[in-house]
Amino acid sequence: MVRLLLLFFMVASLPVEARADVMCAIDMGSNSFRRIVASFENGRYTQQFIEARTLGVGDDVARNGRISDPKLDEIRATLAAFKRACDKDGAAPVAAVGTAAFRDAPNGTRAVAIAAQLGIAMEIATEQRESELAYLAGSLGREGYAVIDNGSRSIELVSRPAGMLRYQVFNLGYRVAYESFFAKADHAEAAAAAFRSLLLEQASKAPFMKGMKTLVGVEFGEMAAGLLPPAPLEGRVLTLAQLQQKLHEIVAMSPAAFRELKTRKDIDRALPRLVAVATLMEAFGYSEILFTERELGAGLIIEAGITRK
Repeated sequence: MVRLLLLFFMVASLPVEARADVMCAIDMGSNSFRRIVASFENGRYTQQFIEARTLGVGDDVARNGRISDPKLDEIRATLAAFKRACDKDGAAPVAAVGTAAFRDAPNGTRAVAIAAQLGIAMEIATEQRESELAYLAGSLGREGYAVIDNGSRSIELVSRPAGMLRYQVFNLGYRVAYESFFAKADHAEAAAAAFRSLLLEQASKAPFMKGMKTLVGVEFGEMAAGLLPPAPLEGRVLTLAQLQQKLHEIVAMSPAAFRELKTRKDIDRALPRLVAVATLMEAFGYSEILFTERELGAGLIIEAGITRK
């Protein structure tokens, strides 16, 4: 609530002509940072620009047990560049959210201090807060949705039955899953089966995902681009049968074919997400899923629009 009020007063203090303008949100993910310029008015989300940079903060934390000083310098440089771009675009206020890597790092608050020095209001999202933003990004704040947000370090499962947020967060995001199950595996079938087993264990803890009117996938663009026929992502609906068929093609590969697949660009981002979405859809009883281009940072913009209203 404090965050909402702070953001509301930041917006309310702007000149009248600026209030109708766009807002800039910085999604500080564990693998990539994204600068999103968009607006949310009258239930309509309009994205004007998105810029992404890969920083690998999660990998840095895994190696060093903290965010290293060189990585903090890189974070500072990236945030400074993003802030200048936001100012140039006339997009204000500028808000930022750090996810799993910043939660896990004992010095994650160093990033908050850096952001503040640059005039950026940054928060490190708790699991609940990240789930709230994922739900907003997936549902535009509407009821009756179940959302799967598959990031690099964690997967968020979230719904809001009867207006009450329910969520389950677990550290099997695509980077973790690829390194744990696929990177060194010779057989796709065994690797996928081992990953599927852990996914089903987590799904059993999230019965609140069942029975919603719409299942939405957040952060599945790289999976769709890497493994599925070309098509616009926003509003794309895929069936469980389609996803299972693609997965069947992969697990039936020979070891040589699987090794060749793993040389494909961004397969580490695509393959674990395919296994995850097919497994979770089956576990929760959905025959189709709706994909959106909106990512976690969009939740900040949607939240601000709802608060203004």
